[in-house]
Amino acid sequence: MARAVITFHSIDDSGSVLSFPTRAFTQLIERFAVSGTPVVTFEELLRRDDGVTITFDDGMRSVYDQALPVLRAHGFPAHIFLTTSRVGQDIGWSTQTQRFDMLNWNQVGQCAQSGLHVECHTVTHADLRNLPPQLIVEECTAADDAIERHTGRRPKLMAFPFGRFSQPVLDTVGSRYTACFTTELGYLRGTDDLRRVPRLDSYYLQAPFWNERLFSLRTRSYVALRAALRAARGRA
Repeated sequence: MARAVITFHSIDDSGSVLSFPTRAFTQLIERFAVSGTPVVTFEELLRRDDGVTITFDDGMRSVYDQALPVLRAHGFPAHIFLTTSRVGQDIGWSTQTQRFDMLNWNQVGQCAQSGLHVECHTVTHADLRNLPPQLIVEECTAADDAIERHTGRRPKLMAFPFGRFSQPVLDTVGSRYTACFTTELGYLRGTDDLRRVPRLDSYYLQAPFWNERLFSLRTRSYVALRAALRAARGRA
């Protein structure tokens, strides 16, 4: 199988680890178009043996400013995992000095009308491992309600904040969505548990050397090495 879900956050030239360069994003999307790589929704990807699904975590304004025009030019869909309490504000994590402007609800609506599916990334972007099941459900339900109210569509997918989950988290939210997404680094396989779907972090794919042949043995080996290094850091 040649399938992958690619994660982006912000499309900008700041050099942050959460940023993918604007020109590089345009070139990547154009490369998919020229090569005939299917860029499809995740639901469609599950029905195929090949293709790419594009996701954006958090809901940063650059998705509207920079990514949407490029995707719309090629008719490509994508999924935005939206942190609803930050809509119209800014966002930053304790590990990052960079702060990012967020989409407002008008921009969220325009993204939805242009073929981007708005999905759940909870209300507050809390580490769900630290919450009891009732609060986890409330984080998801309130986010889903807000997204449905503003876009007319209820989320079918969710991404774990910070990519963090535990067995109790999986047991609590796994049945609520078609799939839940992690930051586990890897390609989509036929044997994956859809409650914990792996993705390719775009941070590691900025150089054309890696992304121009996304499914080559060379790039697969590189991704596997990066995944092993990330796992080792997590155990340290």
